[in-house]
Amino acid sequence: MNRTIKFFVSGIILIFTSLLYSCEDKIEVPQRTPEIEKTEINEALASLVKEGFTVDSTSSGLYYIMHKEGSGPYPEKSDTCGLIYNGFFLSGHQFDSSGLYYEDSVWHFRYLEVPLIKGFDEGVALLNKGAIADILIPSSLGYGAMGYGSIPPYTPLFFNLKLVELNPLIEEEDN
Repeated sequence: MNRTIKFFVSGIILIFTSLLYSCEDKIEVPQRTPEIEKTEINEALASLVKEGFTVDSTSSGLYYIMHKEGSGPYPEKSDTCGLIYNGFFLSGHQFDSSGLYYEDSVWHFRYLEVPLIKGFDEGVALLNKGAIADILIPSSLGYGAMGYGSIPPYTPLFFNLKLVELNPLIEEEDN
């Protein structure tokens, strides 16, 4: 009798597992391509222009909107920056924010000493203290064909940036 119960329970578990697997929603995510990315970027840029924003670009292909000019110098290697940022996919889904990590939402880092994606470094270089900008980073300046973590391959990224502090590196003089 014990053998019959074990056989019966094993059979139920096998059937239940098979049913669960067969009932799973199989969501097929389309493979991202450079062509899909280019279309998304063009649509985003057209939408921003239609909304009245002036979108500029750098020679490397970074797009930016300068909402407020700051004052003073621009970041140089090893300067300490205080930055408030929010990162979004072009769908509007937020994937990162300095507010998630810092009570005052300000991330302090040494410019070009922290390994960041090229587009983010380039975007910060456009800011001086008090500047507010949005940047659109093509994947060629971001995570490229490989993606990273929750960021799929060929995914452009959109960031809101506000540089609230900029402290130049003070080098000690030899006496």
